[in-house]
Amino acid sequence: MTGVAVGIVSTASFGIVHALAIVPIWAQLARGVVPAVLAGVALAWAFDELARVRGWHTSVHGAAFGLVMFATLAPATAFSNALRLAGVRAADWPGTLGSVAFAIASGACAGWLLSRERKASAVVALATFVLTLASSGPIPVVNSARAAWLFAGFIPICAAAGIALAVVRHFLESRT
Repeated sequence: MTGVAVGIVSTASFGIVHALAIVPIWAQLARGVVPAVLAGVALAWAFDELARVRGWHTSVHGAAFGLVMFATLAPATAFSNALRLAGVRAADWPGTLGSVAFAIASGACAGWLLSRERKASAVVALATFVLTLASSGPIPVVNSARAAWLFAGFIPICAAAGIALAVVRHFLESRT
């Protein structure tokens, strides 16, 4: 339930950021709900693991989690855009494989640094991978200032998703 709520909040947030940074995509936004909900479920699982280990329960903790998740997107984005600058097609198999590897590795590192547990590290790696897929891969920030603004727009989206995770999780826990 928490993941579904986060997926819906994230889809709406992405629509707003995309409209401000590039162009409105309201008609196409519905196609992104399923990947966003899958990412929300993965993020909820990762937040639950970190909440268990670190005692995270507040919306501030949720925002911190969201910002960590945004940070895990940066290495794959940097790699993909470095390929673009070098004239290599980032969407071909070496770029895709490298971006996936960077996403998984950055998630695993973040999970390990925050928990020192293999399970939490693996779950955060999975959440980063699914979040990367849900966002259709790394954003080509070197293509235009608008693309760079879209990537920067993921900062409040991820923070809002983390806050939604914490709030919904707290609400559900208080009802049991």
